[in-house]
Amino acid sequence: MGQNPFKKLERINVKIEKLAFGGAGIGYIKSEADTAKPEDAAKPMVVFVEDTVPGDEITAEIRKIKPNYLEAKLTEIVKPSAFRIEPRCKHFNICGGCSLQNLNYDEQLKIKENQVREALSHIGGIKDPPVLKIIGYTGGENGPWFYRNKMEFSFGTGGDGNATAGGNVTLGLHPKHYRYDVFQLEECFLENSDIGEMVRAIAEFMNEKDSGLLKTFTVREGKRTGERMVNLTVSDAPFLRQKEFVEMLTRSKKFKAPNSVYLTNQIIKKGHRTELIENLLFGEAFLKEKMMLQNGSTLEFEIFPQSFFQPNTLQAEILYQKVIDMGEIENGSVVYDLFCGTGTIGLFAAHRAGEVLGVDINESAIKNARANAEKNGIKNVKYYIGDVFKVITGRTDKPDVVIVDPPRAGLGDKLCGHLLEVRAPKIVYVSCNPGTLARDLKILCAGKYNLAGIQPVDMFPQTYHIETVCELKL
Repeated sequence: MGQNPFKKLERINVKIEKLAFGGAGIGYIKSEADTAKPEDAAKPMVVFVEDTVPGDEITAEIRKIKPNYLEAKLTEIVKPSAFRIEPRCKHFNICGGCSLQNLNYDEQLKIKENQVREALSHIGGIKDPPVLKIIGYTGGENGPWFYRNKMEFSFGTGGDGNATAGGNVTLGLHPKHYRYDVFQLEECFLENSDIGEMVRAIAEFMNEKDSGLLKTFTVREGKRTGERMVNLTVSDAPFLRQKEFVEMLTRSKKFKAPNSVYLTNQIIKKGHRTELIENLLFGEAFLKEKMMLQNGSTLEFEIFPQSFFQPNTLQAEILYQKVIDMGEIENGSVVYDLFCGTGTIGLFAAHRAGEVLGVDINESAIKNARANAEKNGIKNVKYYIGDVFKVITGRTDKPDVVIVDPPRAGLGDKLCGHLLEVRAPKIVYVSCNPGTLARDLKILCAGKYNLAGIQPVDMFPQTYHIETVCELKL
C-alpha cells in the first residue's frame, strides 16, 4: 500500500465482519482517496474495533494508524447485529473478563471454531485443516454460565495494586485495560450465584478497621463435590482479625460457607523470589473435587491453594476424553504426558494405558500429581521433575503416544524439533492459543507428521479463549 490516507480522530463508518482472537471486531474500509491510486485501492484497510460483534454497522473514531491496519473506538452502533444480545452482568461495560457476553452463544461457538480454522490456514499454512465441530458447554439448567471452579479477586488500591484495610477498600476485578484499578464487584455469573454477596461482605469487613496490606481473595469450588475453599492473601504484616474473619465467612446467611479458610502471607524481598506462606485458619487442608471418566468411574483430587486445576471441571472431562480418543490409547500403550502439571490428563489415560510417564518442571505440580495418583490407587504412572525433553532423552521405553499441553507460548522451534526426534507414532497436542498452535503444527507437519483431526472445545464461554485438541500421526 502507498501512504496511509486515513487521519487520527477521523470518523468512519464500518460494518463488522468477524471477531479477532482477543475479542475485537474486524471491519474493512476503503478511503475515497484510494480511487486516485489504483494500487492503493486494491485492498481495503483492516479496522479493529472493540465492543462490537459481527453484523454491527457502526461509526468509530480512528485512534491508531498502522501500515496495514487501523484501531478505532466505537462511537455509535447505527444498526445492531442480529447476533447481538443484552449482556447478563451489570459490570459488562467495565469488566475486562466476559468480553463476548453481548453475543449469542451459538454464534460465539461458530466464531471460535472459525478462528481455529483461520489460524491453522493463515499462520500454519495448512490447506483445508480438518477442524471438527466445536464442543460447546451445556451446563445443564445454568446454560453457559457458572462454570468456573476458581476465581481470584483483587483489592483496590491507590494505584500500586495494594489496599490497606480500614480505608476505602474495594474488592472485585480489574476494568478493561487497567492493571491496578479495581471496581467493587456486585455480581458475577462465572463461578456461583452467591459470589457477589461474598465479595461485598468481605469488602465491608475490611473497611471496618485496619488489618494490614491486602492483596487478593480467591474462591475455589468443587463442581462435583460442592466444597468451597477461600484464600485471603495479604502482605507479610500480621493479619490481626483472623478469628473475626473466619466467623464472618462461616456464619453468614447471604452466601454458602466455605469448607476451608486460608490466610496466605506474601513476602517480597528485593533480590529474592516472592515467598507465599500459607496458614490454614479453618476446616480441611484441601478441597476435594471429582472428575468422571467415560466408563462411569471417578477420579478424586485434593486441591490446595496453589494447585493448578483446569478451571472448568465438567468441560475438562470432555477435553481429556478427546485426548484419550484421539491418542487411541489402548492396553499396553506407553504414554508420555509432557507439561503434565498436576497429572490430570495422564490419570485419565492411565486406565487405558500400560504405562504413563509424566514430566513437568514445576516441583509443586509433580508433588501434587504423585499424591493424586496415590489417592486414586493408580500404579502405572510415574512422574519426573525437570525439563521435559532432557528427562525423556535417551530413554529406552519409546512412547506409542506423546501428549503435550504446553503454556500459551506453545512449544516453539526447539521443542518441536525434539518431538520430531522422539518420533512417536502419535502426538496429541492440547493448546489454549490457536496462533502458537498453528505455528507449531507447521513445523511438525513439515517434519513428517500428518494432521488427522482438530477438536475445538469451549472451556470458557462468554470469553474469547479457545481450547483445542489435535491428533498427529507419524
